Amino acid sequence: MELRGNIATRLKQCIAYADDILLTTRTKQPLLETFQKLKEISAQYRLIVNGHKTKYLRCTRKNYKLEELQIDSMYLEQVHSYKYLGPTVNNDNSIEEEIQYRITFRNKVYYASQFLFKSRLVSKKSKLKLYWSIIRPIVTYACDIWVLKETIKKQVNGI
Repeated sequence: MELRGNIATRLKQCIAYADDILLTTRTKQPLLETFQKLKEISAQYRLIVNGHKTKYLRCTRKNYKLEELQIDSMYLEQVHSYKYLGPTVNNDNSIEEEIQYRITFRNKVYYASQFLFKSRLVSKKSKLKLYWSIIRPIVTYACDIWVLKETIKKQVNGI
């Protein structure tokens, strides 16, 4: 399976991390072909694709109804969004939901460690280290893939 390039210049792409595999294609036919090839290569190593955990996401600006995709005897469920290695990917490619989740999670962590930030026994330098090493990374995790609108920029910069 050819793995080089990116989806902007190729018809299909395969991304793998441990036992999580993401197949990205522009159309349905390359998805079917790539998935079939993945199953064949996996079988050579005595690995099987779990049909219950395998889902597919269709990204488009058009409205459509959810439908199952059949490949051989396996039926793949279509979803509106999924979590892959942390960030949530959804069918309209918007990042607002993910950013709201990160801001909410940041607030939970801050309030859980609020006693440290309000304590007079902890120096300002230590509080800044806590902020930059714990609080800030929660919000900015995977931020290099975000495409931000002005309203979201204001929310993120408010931290």
